[in-house]
Amino acid sequence: MGAGAANAALVFVGSWQVDQGPGWSSGPLAYTGQEAAALLFGGNAGDYVISTNGQNAGDVNYSAWYSVIGVSDGFVFAQDYSNKTGGKYYDQNLGYECCGVEYKDTNAASAYVNDNAIGSRYTNYAFRDDGLGPVGAIPEPATWALMIGGFGMAGATVRRRKAALA
Repeated sequence: MGAGAANAALVFVGSWQVDQGPGWSSGPLAYTGQEAAALLFGGNAGDYVISTNGQNAGDVNYSAWYSVIGVSDGFVFAQDYSNKTGGKYYDQNLGYECCGVEYKDTNAASAYVNDNAIGSRYTNYAFRDDGLGPVGAIPEPATWALMIGGFGMAGATVRRRKAALA
């Protein structure tokens, strides 16, 4: 998705540095960017859009910074990128390949762990949809038809109940 009208409803809710998470040697859970946002700001992972480009909704890139176990530095992957040891961990005890960049796509990754992505350079920015949609959005004709049909059905149900009670 690009910037502009598609992001008009996004509201910045907060940010975090990848290294603010638990220490890697404790074998913590691994988080996608969206899962980390839900952990830190509440709600569900799907409620969030993540960016590495700052607090401006127009600059959202749907990506997050991640630390990868056994690989120096941090890496940008999709906001929902998931590579977890055993399906849920960022864990050295279950094994990983060390120590070259060639393992960045195979080793466990997390957007919230104190390991290789250290410092403010590796900040993720979380946004939520305010539910209003793009400014000036007008429902499509098919949406209007469904809404009118739904109101008609609701009215018919109320009439039947009133008639049954009379």
